[in-house]
Amino acid sequence: METTNTNNVYTLTKNVLKNGKFKYVVTDQNGNVISDRTSARDYVACTACMRFCFGRLDLIGKGDHGKYIKRAIEYSQTTEEQWAKWGATFNCTREYLIETSKQSFIDLNKIAYLNA
Repeated sequence: METTNTNNVYTLTKNVLKNGKFKYVVTDQNGNVISDRTSARDYVACTACMRFCFGRLDLIGKGDHGKYIKRAIEYSQTTEEQWAKWGATFNCTREYLIETSKQSFIDLNKIAYLNA
C-alpha cells in the first residue's frame, strides 16, 4: 500500500526540562506544531501524532507499531466475502473501515526523527 502525502517531512525536537523530563515537539516542514509530549524517556523518533514513540530506530515498524500497520493493511483490503463473515463485529460499514484503515496506515507511517 502506498502512502499519499509523502512530501511532508516531520521533525522531532527534544528539550530538557528542569524536572529532568524531556519535552518533545513534532513539527512539519513549515514549522507548524503537529503534536507534543512530555516524558522521562529518551526517544529518537515517533509517529507524527506521537501515538508511538521509539527509543531506537530499529523499533520502527516492530511490536505494536508493526501490528497496527499490518492490521491497517489487512482491513483496507477487506473483501465483501470477508465482511459477510465478520463485519457484524464492527459498528461501521465496510467502506468506512477500508477508508479509515487507509488513513491509519498513512498516519502510522508519518515518522518524525529527532533533530540532531
